[in-house]
Amino acid sequence: MLTLHQAGLIATPAIAPLDGTVRPGELLAIVGPNGAGKSTLLSMLSGFRPAEQGELHLDGKRLSEWPIAELANRRALVAQQELPGFDWQTDELVRLGSNPANSLVAELLGDLDLTHLAKRSVHSLSGGERQRAMIARGACQLLSRGSPTAKDGGLLLLDEPTSALDIGQQQRLMRQLRNWAAQHRMAIVCVLHDLNLASTYADRVWLLHQGQRIDHGLPSQVLNPATIANIYAAELQRIEGLPLLALAP
Repeated sequence: MLTLHQAGLIATPAIAPLDGTVRPGELLAIVGPNGAGKSTLLSMLSGFRPAEQGELHLDGKRLSEWPIAELANRRALVAQQELPGFDWQTDELVRLGSNPANSLVAELLGDLDLTHLAKRSVHSLSGGERQRAMIARGACQLLSRGSPTAKDGGLLLLDEPTSALDIGQQQRLMRQLRNWAAQHRMAIVCVLHDLNLASTYADRVWLLHQGQRIDHGLPSQVLNPATIANIYAAELQRIEGLPLLALAP
């Protein structure tokens, strides 16, 4: 479990201090307009950018006190448009940084519709295929290296994981993330631009604007047309009977 105690960043881009918890078995969506601080917050949650005020704790221990190798067993980050540095095969990329069982690699490739691409060069993949391969690598890092005494599947942090995917793959990925959260009690945090995906698949939502978390809670509470229209300067309406937001005519 990841907890924040008035954690924030002072230097630009700043993140106003906030309290919060990311729990095992849930999918948390971080949403907000461009420049709201979503990726910066995710970087702080991962420990790559240390909090300049307040504290973050992972499994009850300060995030800054975790040895790097041990932290890699409990936290994985998949950044935006992350490009592999070498011409690995897809299954080799998924194995990167861990020593997984062949069965786990095969399972994750199947989960993300990559089995037929297992022996393909990652440099030959489309943007969406490569994005799914990087997500599989992050999940493999946690599931293959997790502590034998761990009671959950760790913390998976994803920065815009659906940005290169078509609508069908977006839905399949978000369903699979929910499956991983439930099956492995993995805590999953996604930065999302698509409010419909956040509304449909997230257990909770944090809404950011200008470096501040201005609302948080259930998607139905946070993603209401009045708030979103104000924050995004957009004209929206809720479709009756569906958890979706649409452009107003």
